[in-house]
Amino acid sequence: MKRLNNVVWPSIAGLFILLLLTMGCTSGTPLKNLPPIQPSEQLDENTVLDESNPEQFKIPAKSPVLIMTKDDIEIAICYWRHHALNRKYHRGNSVSPFYASEALHQGEKTDVFYLKITNNRPQKILFDVRKCKIEDQGENWYGALDYDDLVERFGLMSRVAGLPVRNGLAIARRVLIEKQIGRLDDGIPPGESIEGFLPFYQTKLNAREMTVMLPIEKAPPPNTTKRYQTIQFDFPFTHSESIRHAQPTPVKY
Repeated sequence: MKRLNNVVWPSIAGLFILLLLTMGCTSGTPLKNLPPIQPSEQLDENTVLDESNPEQFKIPAKSPVLIMTKDDIEIAICYWRHHALNRKYHRGNSVSPFYASEALHQGEKTDVFYLKITNNRPQKILFDVRKCKIEDQGENWYGALDYDDLVERFGLMSRVAGLPVRNGLAIARRVLIEKQIGRLDDGIPPGESIEGFLPFYQTKLNAREMTVMLPIEKAPPPNTTKRYQTIQFDFPFTHSESIRHAQPTPVKY
């Protein structure tokens, strides 16, 4: 019996290690190198998954892109890991506008997406980041943050101040999709696109299924009595708590 145990035990141990490796890696990629938020496999007829062309954005995508088209309006969206954001913006004498130290509470951190909105309609469309939100499977809601919210976040992070913050906010003015619109009522003219980052309050760790909700208002044809109509773009994503925990510690580059 003792001999049998000596033979069987390594086999069981080997299977256990193999299981851990399988759980810890996807297609050979360590968890720390994966985005904690990824496109869901549950897509409707209006939505496609595009992993082939990261250069479709002015700032190339760092993760798979979901593209949805409705009523001649196209929105492309991808999630950005904080590690990638820090490598790009948390450098030298600048603080990333999306920076979040590990000491901050979950509600003080952000999840950041990159959007490109293209208007192929004959009339303008309106996009208000303050109306955007995320809902998880537990019916928890997470609002979008605008530039003023980022200014407030920096104010709460007492150890972050001075020139690096001013430089970080200057970056925010350049890269936030909110700042590409101009006045809200100007909207997006026919035949034009806008793109940029849209941060949200970070989701809870136990979130599994997420829907990023982006409402667009369609202007009516001229010389009519019709009113603006809202069309909803709902993008399905999944969230992994284990990948979230495995993300690298924030550093300055």
